[in-house]
Amino acid sequence: MELYRFLQQQGFGSRKECRKLLEYGLVEINGEINDNWRADVSAADIRTLVVDDEPWQVLHGPVYMMLNKQADTETSHKPLHHPSVYSRLPPQFTNLGVSAVGRLDADTTGLLLLTTDGQFIHALTSPKKQVPKCYRVTLKHPASDALLQQLSSGVLLRDEDEALAVDAVERIETHTIDMTISQGRYHQVKRMVAAAGNRVNALHRIAIGPLPLADLAPGQWRFLTPTELASLGFSG
Repeated sequence: MELYRFLQQQGFGSRKECRKLLEYGLVEINGEINDNWRADVSAADIRTLVVDDEPWQVLHGPVYMMLNKQADTETSHKPLHHPSVYSRLPPQFTNLGVSAVGRLDADTTGLLLLTTDGQFIHALTSPKKQVPKCYRVTLKHPASDALLQQLSSGVLLRDEDEALAVDAVERIETHTIDMTISQGRYHQVKRMVAAAGNRVNALHRIAIGPLPLADLAPGQWRFLTPTELASLGFSG
């Protein structure tokens, strides 16, 4: 593969942009500057890649990532009122077509998965798959036993024909509960809590299926590990 095409596949822009990076001596491969855009390369032979003084992990195949979404950010490539979550990523990922696995509201924080794999998105977002998602919910009023019982037994939401029940709910503090759902209805957590007589003041997703957010800092991202991918039924 010609070197400029390899750079394109890594998300460094158009054919012309990748040629310019090489011609200007801004590409370092395995510790050496390479300015020959026609050079034949194999991704398997590239141990280190530095472009414009920035190290880059060579990507092989689809991209799978997690992001700890901050508040007042939008899960959109064309945000209307707040910065996009994609602005937290290197621009190469936008060029590669990275997309979020589902959405979180602008005021909701926590675990957001991103990928270039359409099958991965479908597997985790399809209502038929019923992948559980766990949220840490900060409530306006104390989390009473009656609230937990209602959420567990089921509440009827407006425009729904059947009552919806949580998969699990646990009181963490006086005004905080962990709530796991798998149906994926619009604004489901907020609507269920309201239907049970309380109100959500803050919402933070802490897990998707068996995958926890863990200690990833707000606004930070990282690649999923092979073990994490396998836990979701995929291999990297």
